[in-house]
Amino acid sequence: MSEKAATKGHPSRGISLYSYQSLLGKTMTLDDAFEEMYDTGATCFEFLTSYIEGYPNPSPKWVDHYWMLCEKYHLQPAELGHWCESHLHRGPKMSDEEIVEELKQDFRVANLLGFKTLRTKITCTNEICDPEPGWQSYIEKALPYAEKYDVRMQNEVHLPTTLHTPHIREEYLDFIRRTGTDRFGFNIDFGTFQTRAAKGMEDMPMFHFDDVSKPEEIVEFLPYCWTCHTKFTNMDENFEETTIPYREVIKLMIDHGWSGYLLSEYEGALRFKAENSVEDFANAMEGIPDQVRRHQIMMKNILGY
Repeated sequence: MSEKAATKGHPSRGISLYSYQSLLGKTMTLDDAFEEMYDTGATCFEFLTSYIEGYPNPSPKWVDHYWMLCEKYHLQPAELGHWCESHLHRGPKMSDEEIVEELKQDFRVANLLGFKTLRTKITCTNEICDPEPGWQSYIEKALPYAEKYDVRMQNEVHLPTTLHTPHIREEYLDFIRRTGTDRFGFNIDFGTFQTRAAKGMEDMPMFHFDDVSKPEEIVEFLPYCWTCHTKFTNMDENFEETTIPYREVIKLMIDHGWSGYLLSEYEGALRFKAENSVEDFANAMEGIPDQVRRHQIMMKNILGY
């Protein structure tokens, strides 16, 4: 192990507001969400652009209220989820210049709200998220603006995409190494390590588990990864997530000196039922925050803080 890797990492423990997606604007306000996150002991959070009132031009009043919540609940902005769209409307692909203008807009918003990293979703062509051809051109043109606004774009590696899916290794990694940029990298979603369906989701034909990322694969990507979604689908009564090898993955990250953001992201049966069934919504109102709290307890047990 190198001298650099010998220094243990100290990741920050946080929450993605996407976990509460089914409740936000219904039974949970933004103020409620911040209070809930604070109560779990989280120290940082992920936001989506869709949660920004008046996006892409939030009012000074809304921005002031947002910063008041951050300060009141001692929560640090970690990642802003946004989209790098090449087709805003049905029809021809947008030009590189049009796409870069959209990215610049989000970089500015992220900077205004204190986010240093972005989960940048590049337009995909299939289930495993192969990027639409030509992405290198507009992402490279956007790099100087990411530098200007002090943000980093991260493509999400999300099941069924794996760390050995060809476009991850042969396109994204090659792009980073060719350009030498530190403004483009990966958000490694822990769902990419998931080995089986979670309780309550066995009959959901969403993913297959015959080809998943191996924990040790993460090591090569750590220099290009600043935020991870610590995805979870079911927390049991012992505060364990039984479908993803959390301890093995996080130990590798810490042992290799990684000190980024680990953001709890709930995407389990309660959330899907709440989004699709009126009769299940009442149960989800209490169950979703409880799942997030259990996950934060597990993360605290693993990290020790």
